[in-house]
Order: sequence, then C-alpha cells, then structure tokens
Amino acid sequence: MPSFSSHSSLSKLSPRPLPADTVKASFAGQYSTVNCDGCNRTMVPRVISYYGQPLRSICPFCGMTFSRFPSGLQRLMQRFQTRRLSFTAFAWMVVLALGFGMLWWVSDWAILPVNLTLIAALGSVGFGLLALAELFVQGVEHLAAKLSHESSYYWIGLILIAMIIANQRDFMVNYWLMLFSIILLIRWIVVGSMRVLIRSR
Repeated sequence: MPSFSSHSSLSKLSPRPLPADTVKASFAGQYSTVNCDGCNRTMVPRVISYYGQPLRSICPFCGMTFSRFPSGLQRLMQRFQTRRLSFTAFAWMVVLALGFGMLWWVSDWAILPVNLTLIAALGSVGFGLLALAELFVQGVEHLAAKLSHESSYYWIGLILIAMIIANQRDFMVNYWLMLFSIILLIRWIVVGSMRVLIRSR
C-alpha cells in the first residue's frame, strides 16, 4: 500500500509549463511563415534543389520564386560587385593617377631612368582612364538609385545604344567602343580586387 500511494502521488505530478512571456522571448524575431508576394498568402517556402545544391525557394500555393540561392561562381562575382554606392575607389584611382602624373612630370626635368618614366606615363594614363570609367559607373548607379530604378535596365539600355551606334557608324567608332568596354572590364577587375582585399582585412 505505501508503495502504491507513492506511485499514485508521483503520477499526479506534471511538469510545470513555461510562462508565455518566456516562450515569446525565446522566439522573438523568428517567424516560420512568410507572406508570398504573388498570391499574398501565408506560407512556408519550399526549397528546390538540384543534386543536393539548393537553387531557390518557392511558394507551395502559386509556385512563385521567393528567394534564390547563389552558386559558388555567383558568390565569387558578388564579392567583386556590391550594391553599396561609394566613390572610394574613384578617389583612390585619382590619387594614384596624380601620383604617377607627378612622377612623370618630375622625370621631364630630372635625370630618371627611361623605364621609370615609361611606367609613370602608363600609370598616369591608365589610372586616369580607370578613374573616368569608375566615375561613369558610379554616376549610372547613383542615378538609378536616385530615381528608385533597377540599374540593370540602365546598363541594358546603354548596351543596346552602343550596339546601334556600332552598326551605324564606321570602324573608328567601333574601335573606341571596344576600347571603352575593355577599360570598363579592367575597372571591374581592379575595383573588385580592391574590395576583396579590404574585406579580407
């Protein structure tokens, strides 16, 4: 009997539930459901994967893409290209261009090696062109941000205009357009490398 009564008293005991405030505090800011932009319904996104690699998440009701997961190459490209608008790279290129320009100017009246004079001239012209390319890129990006537009549409429009001009004009125009495209590509590599080095510190 004593053992039975002890078991019965233990069976009546139940764990005390946590207060509601404690539960809310532990899950504060965390939501398992989101609203779909397509059908405006509350849902839990479903992840679509390909051979174990997640590609995107979709709404289970309408199938609209909720978010995309970048691949390794896309993540590498994102390290080179950022949405943050800044004239820091332009300022650095201007400083480098002025520095090489001063060295080039000094080499005119001072006795300096020919190789150093050539490096100073190439550095001044090269960084000057890269500074102009960076100013052009930042101008387009700032204009799109000012008007609350997607900058990719501006770049697509500029590419179409360049293609039309290339088809209507002579070889010299095509040469300058190709040269400008190469300068923009070099600018993308240089500025992207600068950003990667700054982030790695």
